[in-house]
Amino acid sequence: MQKTMRSSRLFQTVVMLLVLVSFIIPGIAQHQQDSSKTENLKVVPDGMEFTVVTVDEISSKTAAEGDPLTFKVAEDVKVDGLTVIAKGTLVKGTVAQAKKAGMMGRGGTLGIRVESATTIDNQKLKLRSTKGKEGDDKTGTTVALVVLFGPLGFLKKGKNAVIKPGTEIKVYTDEEKRVAIAN
Repeated sequence: MQKTMRSSRLFQTVVMLLVLVSFIIPGIAQHQQDSSKTENLKVVPDGMEFTVVTVDEISSKTAAEGDPLTFKVAEDVKVDGLTVIAKGTLVKGTVAQAKKAGMMGRGGTLGIRVESATTIDNQKLKLRSTKGKEGDDKTGTTVALVVLFGPLGFLKKGKNAVIKPGTEIKVYTDEEKRVAIAN
């Protein structure tokens, strides 16, 4: 009978050890995976500068405030030699201000806002930058025309502001973001 009790206790001890081991080993494995994940995280700092390019022509003649715009990342954006935003990634933006060219030689104005890009691990990254462009202002020309041609000189129209496709724009990250780098 004592032998049976000893066997039973031994069996219970073995079962308890197996249960404990089954909980401990996955925890160790998870801890090792978590530490390898931290090694693959790169921090994109707030204020990091990179270049995007316009995809389409943007004109003060056709653009309206709030219109969506698309840009592309000009070169891979890297942190510690590892890419966090790939070249060619689409960047979202909007028209911040658009005023058509006016009479009396007044040039059009155009302001754009770059808003966000996507990191290589598909996170939205806020950006900041404004690039405004003034159309050729013909006010001086208009004044001269009035002197030479009388009141009809005021019919001279200024040029619309235009940003051509492929125009480079410096942008800056507007937040710090941790990006997972794939092996």
